[in-house]
Amino acid sequence: MRRSLGRISLVLVAAAVVCGALAAPASATTAAQFMDQSLFKPHNSPITGAMVVNNAAWYGIDILPQLVILTAETALGDPKLGGELARQNNFGCLRYRSAPTKWGVLANGKVSVAGGDWYTFPSAQVGMVAFGRFLKVGQGGVLMTALTSQPYDWTAFARAYYGDLSGLAAYTSKLKTLETQLRAKAAKSGVKL
Repeated sequence: MRRSLGRISLVLVAAAVVCGALAAPASATTAAQFMDQSLFKPHNSPITGAMVVNNAAWYGIDILPQLVILTAETALGDPKLGGELARQNNFGCLRYRSAPTKWGVLANGKVSVAGGDWYTFPSAQVGMVAFGRFLKVGQGGVLMTALTSQPYDWTAFARAYYGDLSGLAAYTSKLKTLETQLRAKAAKSGVKL
């Protein structure tokens, strides 16, 4: 009986290690916890770290560039700072298109803001899925290519996402600065993004 309990204990410990239950100390902060506590909660954002992590898993888009874009576009989904689009769960400022798109099929309507039409989404979760889809397949794949290069190609990304408009250089510079700031903030908390 004692030998059997010993074997069972070893099997349980091995299973816990393989499943990751013992891989990190209890005080370690996960990327999702870091995002929830340090980024989204201070902004009263409906976005969660799990939503960003899911986009990374489903669409192959690293966490850091998602955060950079969400910060630049809607202050991480902040209902006040991010404006009407954040309140409509359009955290990436996705423009409305009359022709169906892989991200637009998730929309529940459109809203006019600052002279343009933008998608609205029924929930934060759906809005984040649409954001992930757009980054993955929007603009003919240029966005995904820019976000999977190392280092991230913010110039190519900005040109495809923002357009060749006045202010493009400032927008690109802002993205680079946000990347540095977010990476440093995460590192302070012991999280690698």
